[in-house]
Amino acid sequence: MRIAIFHDFMENAGGSEKMMLQAAKEFRATIITTNVNYEAVKAMQIKGVEIIDLGRTPKHFILKHLVICAKFFLCDFRKDFDFFIFSGNRSIFAAYRHRPNFWYCNSPERSVFDLYEFYKKILPPHNRILFAASAVLFRLAYLGFAVPNVQHIIANSENVKKRISTYLKRDSAIIHPPVETGNFRHGRNGGYWLSVNRLYPGKRLELQLEAFKMMPDEKLVIIGGHVEGDVSEQYMGKILGMLPENVSAAGVVDEDELVGLYAGCRGFVTTSMDEDFGLTAVEAMASGKAVVAVDEGGYRETIVHGKTGYLVRPDPHAIADAVRKISKKPGSYKGDCIERAREFDLKIFIDKMKNEIRGHSWLNAECLCRKMD
Repeated sequence: MRIAIFHDFMENAGGSEKMMLQAAKEFRATIITTNVNYEAVKAMQIKGVEIIDLGRTPKHFILKHLVICAKFFLCDFRKDFDFFIFSGNRSIFAAYRHRPNFWYCNSPERSVFDLYEFYKKILPPHNRILFAASAVLFRLAYLGFAVPNVQHIIANSENVKKRISTYLKRDSAIIHPPVETGNFRHGRNGGYWLSVNRLYPGKRLELQLEAFKMMPDEKLVIIGGHVEGDVSEQYMGKILGMLPENVSAAGVVDEDELVGLYAGCRGFVTTSMDEDFGLTAVEAMASGKAVVAVDEGGYRETIVHGKTGYLVRPDPHAIADAVRKISKKPGSYKGDCIERAREFDLKIFIDKMKNEIRGHSWLNAECLCRKMD
């Protein structure tokens, strides 16, 4: 059984990119995507995956996403593959041609649904009308054409399942994203806190910076990149201009360096707005490190308050209080963190994906699963 995974774009070494590369390796699948950054792919160190690049797109943040939708709408790989998995909100525009299929949904498009007002507000005034018009166009095509052609939806969390029900009026199964827990290790306390994010406004790094300004004796290292040409580029410039002396931004690092940073950190902090799931928090726990996260979204499904970290208000004072609490005895959280992270191991993810496929009559399940096992 030849499997293709359609993924919106491969520009960053992010959680969804890593997850799809892991799935492609396990299923011996080919990834079909756009805007491939081969350095970012190399940094994730998941080898042996074939990638088909549908090409580059304009850098303008609105035109870019419209062109990506068009590329997936126009492509045709029916003769080359037998089954199709979609990842992202633009790749599903290929669903009308490519069946049987399912969509692994990290969230319905947030910029046109739950975070529409947030993104509209942070844009420069001259871009707001264009953004509003493109959001209406995208929403109509998305709900009227793309989503109806998806045969089955898998949500990455209970949080996302609720969004799918609210905005798409569809039911979905839940399979949490994976962490290859055996790749992470616990190391000696290196005297710094760690934050790993895409540098997007919704990550609310300002909260972290304000919290660490209150704690000059604590250090924070921020890891992550941005996408050239969209709102994240402006946001990154803003954040870099706000860094206090005890906070450094190291940009994008490869997988070995990232594992080392997790191993050596005192703890992990994350502040994403209503996070879909929060894969980096699980990676930190797999390294035996406690997590300070905002009490929102997917973090509520992974972090055990008081045992593997703390869920706090999205407020710098609350974040600082939790950081101080963990810093007193950072090693005392190790066992609970590692045990919790194992519940999201890659093997569990792969087994659940196979079971999800087996359980649906719209697939030639016997043939597919024989080839996948």
